[in-house]
Amino acid sequence: MKAKLTWFFKSFIWLFVLMLAIDLITKLVIMNNMVVGDSIPLIKGFLHITYSQNPNAAFGMGFSDPQLNRWLYIAIALIATGVILFFYIKKFNKYGLYIKACLMLILTGALGNVIDRLFYAKSNYCVVDWIDFCGIWGAIFNIADSCIVVGSIMLIVYLIVEEVKDYKIKKANEPKEETPVLSKTEQEKKDYDNQE
Repeated sequence: MKAKLTWFFKSFIWLFVLMLAIDLITKLVIMNNMVVGDSIPLIKGFLHITYSQNPNAAFGMGFSDPQLNRWLYIAIALIATGVILFFYIKKFNKYGLYIKACLMLILTGALGNVIDRLFYAKSNYCVVDWIDFCGIWGAIFNIADSCIVVGSIMLIVYLIVEEVKDYKIKKANEPKEETPVLSKTEQEKKDYDNQE
């Protein structure tokens, strides 16, 4: 039992389950208690809970046809999910804890928003956004979006650090330029030339 719990903890599947549950619950609370456009200030002029339905991708990017957006983003998210799961399962023993956490966060975000587009008729099959840092930028987002961004940034930082480490190792293993050994006569000539 202890071995199974250790595996579960180190797999970061618990992180996926936890963050997906938080994402889905918060969206359901928002949909059942607010009307699109409602905004509740938590920190006035800085952080609000604002109910928004987003038919597009991040930052409103997308096509003018909401149905095209819906199915296109479902397809992209399901393909991304499949790729992440494939590599996660195939390289499970090779990946460290950090990479597993990154992949589980990205997976949470992808599936959290796909569930909105597939099942939430109340949201017009749009992504339910509600976190509004109105004092910083205009984009409204949700927990799933946050998971994708945090997981991606963590992964990018990891890849940069690994690249720098590899560069340092490669540089350290490069053969050093050897100073040529000069005969006594050549050294005297060199010293004489340097004095002039």
